[in-house]
Amino acid sequence: MMLSDQDIRTALKNGELSITPFLETSIRGVGITFHLGPDLLRPIAGMVVDIKKGTLPEYEQITIGDEKPFQLDPQQFVLGHTLEKVTVGPQIGFFIEGRSTLGRIGLTVVKTAMIVQPGHRERVITLELANHGPNPILLYPKMKIAKAAVFRLNSPTTRAYDDTGKYRDQSTVGPPVFANEFMPD
Repeated sequence: MMLSDQDIRTALKNGELSITPFLETSIRGVGITFHLGPDLLRPIAGMVVDIKKGTLPEYEQITIGDEKPFQLDPQQFVLGHTLEKVTVGPQIGFFIEGRSTLGRIGLTVVKTAMIVQPGHRERVITLELANHGPNPILLYPKMKIAKAAVFRLNSPTTRAYDDTGKYRDQSTVGPPVFANEFMPD
C-alpha cells in the first residue's frame, strides 16, 4: 500500500519514519521531496571496471556550495546524496525517483537503485545523477532533486537493511561495493 500525505505524517509522528532536516512542505500528496546534499563523486574515466575482480574506477570528490555549483555536462554521470538523513522502520520502504521538472531538462536521478529498504537508519540516500539532455545543468546544494513514494509492507521485514546491508557504513555518498555479485557455483 502506498502512503498518502496523511499516512506519511502519521508515520513521522509515531517514529516509523524519520527525516532530518524535515520540512513540512516536502510532503506531497503521495510522497516526499528530497534535496541535494553537498557531496558528489565523479568517476574518473580511463579504467575498465571488472566486477568479478572488484576493480573500481577512481572517483573525484566534489563539494558544491551556493556560490560553487557543479556543472553536469551532457552525457556526464555523478553520484550524489540527499541532504536529508532518513530512518525507515521495519514496515516502511521507499521508491525514490527523479522529479519531472528536472527530467524535462534531461536530468535523470536514480537510474537503478530506486528502493530504500526497511531498516535504513539515520543515513542519507545515494543518488545516481546523469545528464541526458543537450545542455549543461548546474547542481546546487539544497535544490529539490528527488521524490519518494512511501509504501507499507503487509508485515514487518525480518531483515533490516542496516543490520547486514553492504552500504550500511556509508554515511554520505560512496563508491560501489562489490560483494557477493555472482551466483555461487
